[in-house]
Amino acid sequence: MRSLIIAHNDKLLKHDFGLGHPLRSERLRRYFELLEEKGLLKLPNVKVLKTDATVDDEDILAVHDESLLSLIKRLSLKGGLLDADTPVPIGTYEMAKLQAGCFLEAALKVLSGEANAMVQCVAFGGHHATKEHVGFSFGFCYFNQDAIVVRCLQRKGYVKRAVILDCDAHHGNGIQEIFYEDPTVLYVSIHQDPRTLYPGTGFVEEVGAGEGEGYNVNIPLPPRTSDEGYLTAFNEIVRPIVEQFKPDVLLWIFGADTYFADPLANLNLTMKGYAAMADVVTSMAERACEGKLLSVLGGGYDLRASTLAFCLVTAKLADVSVDISDPYDPPAKNEYVKRKVEDVIRRVKNFQGRYWKI
Repeated sequence: MRSLIIAHNDKLLKHDFGLGHPLRSERLRRYFELLEEKGLLKLPNVKVLKTDATVDDEDILAVHDESLLSLIKRLSLKGGLLDADTPVPIGTYEMAKLQAGCFLEAALKVLSGEANAMVQCVAFGGHHATKEHVGFSFGFCYFNQDAIVVRCLQRKGYVKRAVILDCDAHHGNGIQEIFYEDPTVLYVSIHQDPRTLYPGTGFVEEVGAGEGEGYNVNIPLPPRTSDEGYLTAFNEIVRPIVEQFKPDVLLWIFGADTYFADPLANLNLTMKGYAAMADVVTSMAERACEGKLLSVLGGGYDLRASTLAFCLVTAKLADVSVDISDPYDPPAKNEYVKRKVEDVIRRVKNFQGRYWKI
């Protein structure tokens, strides 16, 4: 069995976007209830790391502009809005530093050899947060904790090269922007076609720029893509590129908003697909970076399905089996969509074949 650290602080349970918001605060609480119910928290190879560690302003400013830091600090004092979808409750600045700090401390334990992997179920997102806030929706994010942690690990000399593998239904425009010209961070995102979903970025042609050209890989899948199509893209594009890059660490963002019943996205993945995806990711980490795997449980807006998926992935990271099946009847396969997925895979291979052997 793999040793797993679950990063958490009970204060994060108090973060609340407000009544009617799709990212519900109950999600994080229900996740831990499921871990307890399935017996995962009693396993000798699973440890919950409850820590008060925080990142500091220097860590934030390594990836963000001062203007964003000042804005969130100011809004956090009395509460406010970054945009219509992203409320900033009082104390958000401290919460955001805490969530990223928990992630960072657990990541350091993985890199020091204390555990094979770590996972964090987030109270709010990160991958949509760009360098500065320019009025564009921030997608339930404040600071880009994924970028903050990777850059901090680099600045402190723990890693030189990192992969961020983003499997949220929505493209991580913030991560892409921050590392677009950086050859030391390979960003791979497999997401729903941006012509059909927020934030409208993540096209095949967006491959990076300058020294970072070829280190940005987008796989935009059509709505209603099934497990089969998703895993084909994973095995034929994601796996060979990640293993060729040879990172020091792999950061995996898992989004349960790819589930077929999610109210905000339109992909058709199932619990069976998630189990297979987790197997591929852990295998990639073993081959590419000695199993050093950092995991973030991100999007997911059907409370029942997302917490089940998060529990399933957590179990997979610990190399144990749990009895979790789909809470709803899965949709039928669609041959038209299958052909569209094949077309996307061909296009990605044509573009990325300039940089990678795929």
